[in-house]
Amino acid sequence: MLNRIFKYKRIWLLLLAPLGLILTLSAKVDSTWVEQIHSRYVYPLFANTLGGLLSLVPFGVLEILVIFLGAGLLFYIVRTIVQAIRIKEGRKGRLYRFGLNLLGTASVGYLFFVLFMGLNYYRAPITDYLELTVQKSTKEELYDLCELLVYDCNFYREQLEEKEGIASLQDDSFYDTANAAREAYAALEEEIPVLQAANVRNKPLLTSKLFSMVLTTGIYVPFESGINVDVPAHTIPATMCHELTHFRGFMREEEANFLGYLACMKSEQADFRYSGSLLAFGYAFNALYDEDIELARKIAQLCDEGMLRDIEWEDAYWEPYRDTVVSNASSEIYDQYLQSNNQESGIKSYGEMVDLLLAYYRDFNEA
Repeated sequence: MLNRIFKYKRIWLLLLAPLGLILTLSAKVDSTWVEQIHSRYVYPLFANTLGGLLSLVPFGVLEILVIFLGAGLLFYIVRTIVQAIRIKEGRKGRLYRFGLNLLGTASVGYLFFVLFMGLNYYRAPITDYLELTVQKSTKEELYDLCELLVYDCNFYREQLEEKEGIASLQDDSFYDTANAAREAYAALEEEIPVLQAANVRNKPLLTSKLFSMVLTTGIYVPFESGINVDVPAHTIPATMCHELTHFRGFMREEEANFLGYLACMKSEQADFRYSGSLLAFGYAFNALYDEDIELARKIAQLCDEGMLRDIEWEDAYWEPYRDTVVSNASSEIYDQYLQSNNQESGIKSYGEMVDLLLAYYRDFNEA
């Protein structure tokens, strides 16, 4: 049987999966080489080249490719099963090839993931570059952060036009907003050089409705990021900057939220500053609420009516998708995915941007 299996050249593709596993285990033991070699030189070489080329196309190339590959894989599986049932001659050889093809494809995909996403979870944290110290905060510090953010939200919200009482974006076109995100990140790059990369743009997801069903506002797949365009408009700028952070090799979700916020605040457009401030406020307010409900209520009283309408609209949008079989299953899978990729807090790591915000503003106030 082994001789029969090894006559297929594709068997050697199975060695790629162990290679990816070895690289991941090596990063877990000592991640120094990830930062000094992979994340600074290897990953940027491919990301800037391929990402720049993909950015020339206005639609999500990888999204369409995944759809076609998924349909092709389903057809291949069904056809193989049907042939195995109907045609007995050569059945074993056909099944061997079928198994090897599936395992070989998975092996190639896994190594691709490790090289262009997985290893970046082990790179040096952004706090090393910004010389920030994350430490346990007091509820008073949380309150001060929430107060700062709520005033920012109110200030930038007043500068935005409304559509049916809800804040609207300054640009009517998705692509104009995407270009504004590029400009915002270009400004942040001047302050944080490690973020310098090809000036790619986000793409609208054709399957936005499906992404809403799994409670997802955006996705990064090497070397392209897609944005859910069905969500409330005021959340889109912050999502764009979040995904552009992933493109730059910072995969941890709290860092993507934090750097996405900083990029939004570098924008000259009020809708970006509002979007970033509102994202940060949401996480900071939840943290304060967990610490002291009365202080949280005091902050809630500072929110202007326009800001409250936007929050209520956003909550109403997501309500039908919460606690469904699909969303619960996807959340559990994603939580396990993050934990297996060096984010012990899983989905909760998104909220850990608050620790970074506190460290950032603490350092800012001391300067």
